[in-house]
Amino acid sequence: MDLKNIVLDGLKGTEFEKSGIEKLLVCNSGVDKGEISLPCFALAKELHKSPIAIAEEIKKSIEEADKSNQFFEKIDTINGYINFFVKKDFVIKQVQKEVIPNPEIFGATNIGEGKTVFFDYSSPNMAKYLHIGHLKTTFIGDILKKIYSFLGFKTVGINYIGDYGLPFGKMIVAYKHWGKDSEIKKKGIDAIQDLYVKFHKEETDNPELMAEAQEWSKKIEEKDPEALRIYNWFIDISKKEAEKIYKLLDVSFDSWRGESYYTDKMDPVIKELSDRKILITSEGAKGVDLSEYGMGFCLIKRSDGVSLYATRDLAAVEDRYQNYHFDKGIYVTDVAQKLHFQQWFKCVDLMKKPYAGKLQHVAYGRYSLTTGKIASRMGKQALIIDLYNGIYQKALEIVKEKGYSYNIEEVAAKITRGALRYETVKTEIIKDSIFNPDSAMSFEGESSPYMQYTYARCCSILNKCGGLSEKITGKEIDALDTTDLSDDTSFSIIKQINEFPNVIRDVYNRTEPFLLTQYLISLCSLFNKYYNSTRIIENGIVNNSRAQLVKMIKIVLTNGLNLLGIPLIEKM
Repeated sequence: MDLKNIVLDGLKGTEFEKSGIEKLLVCNSGVDKGEISLPCFALAKELHKSPIAIAEEIKKSIEEADKSNQFFEKIDTINGYINFFVKKDFVIKQVQKEVIPNPEIFGATNIGEGKTVFFDYSSPNMAKYLHIGHLKTTFIGDILKKIYSFLGFKTVGINYIGDYGLPFGKMIVAYKHWGKDSEIKKKGIDAIQDLYVKFHKEETDNPELMAEAQEWSKKIEEKDPEALRIYNWFIDISKKEAEKIYKLLDVSFDSWRGESYYTDKMDPVIKELSDRKILITSEGAKGVDLSEYGMGFCLIKRSDGVSLYATRDLAAVEDRYQNYHFDKGIYVTDVAQKLHFQQWFKCVDLMKKPYAGKLQHVAYGRYSLTTGKIASRMGKQALIIDLYNGIYQKALEIVKEKGYSYNIEEVAAKITRGALRYETVKTEIIKDSIFNPDSAMSFEGESSPYMQYTYARCCSILNKCGGLSEKITGKEIDALDTTDLSDDTSFSIIKQINEFPNVIRDVYNRTEPFLLTQYLISLCSLFNKYYNSTRIIENGIVNNSRAQLVKMIKIVLTNGLNLLGIPLIEKM
């Protein structure tokens, strides 16, 4: 229920109806300023009246519209501000009716009905490790995909893998000189990476190795049987290794179509740019001059004829449009690639493509570890598998220390997955952030284990209550007594629950998952204070109204944590 609509309905037919008041209304989480506040200062210039006078007039209009005193307990005006106190009984009943009968869809809307959105995220280079740098793109993309699906969109998750270019020529050269099939079969991606490192060490004293690598890279493009045999073998090993890690992280994709797929699909892009007379030649290279837009020169083809990322991205997005007829495309990469996306998005505009203006780059800040907290194998950059295993062992120790005896390995795995996810979206995504294993594993304060523990507490309470069906009828809700939910603490929770759909909408509008994590942490804090001060079961008797409140909290936590991909734990 959007409480703002009560105010807006009361202003219909008045001079304030189209004055932009909707954008000025603020929902309050506390109780001292009512449920809704309206600062009238921004209206003064438009209406040529003082904020104090405007506040009094709006108050009068609302009171006349609510003559039966159905909605508002009182309306206060203070120095140009209006505070609306909505009747608690009305709010409680409306929230109960929206949440309890349809738990699975509370917070969802159908704004995406009939629309398709693709998400390009994670996108690791094959034959290399997945490291901490891949966590943000992977989790942010996965979370946004879940939220769009929740809002009714048809979603497509694309893992645009790096499976093209000179690195694979280097690996083949290293394999030919120093590789052993038995070692690769035994060690997999570790052996391939060792060969890659070996190439760069040897190249210093043997520069001819680079010429060999270029030749083998060319052979891959020309589909030489031996080159493809080795290349496909390395790609297959890499994919299987990546899939194991994605399974640990509970991430999946609808497509793994990578760069190599577009090797024979770039010429039509170059031709179209040329036909539209926006492709120019500069020092032997071809590109699009975007200097008038402040974007420099977008290189499409190097002077040696080699294509670039922009060329492949233009070919890829055309292919995706033909396959999915998308209404929007979202690319999740670090902020360092901002100019790259600006450039080729502008090329799409200049090419007058039907998807021009429908592409979005979601840029995030750097992500790193606190020094010395997690040791990675062989001194390499922090690998996801090492990070996961380190956190899992820590979670296992905590679970054992706390005396848990129920599926401790499964619980530890869920805690690990939740901690890794939460830490990537606990602040605005553009901010640089540091993963601290100690705070990530805390069961108090702002952390994933804290939310999982709160959810488990809700489950425990409801199990003790017994007999509470997941869904009850409207008549049963009407029969619930709201007296025990009218205190300030309970009512603050009711208002917080009511905000869940608005939070989901804001995450969608602002592309900021941290809004959801902040909201859920706040809800958990309110509930735990409530739990410590309120009896839900007393002398063996269940207070049904309070039990239903716990059930509503559980519903919101279920939907919210599912959207974040944080696993639910029923017993802790």
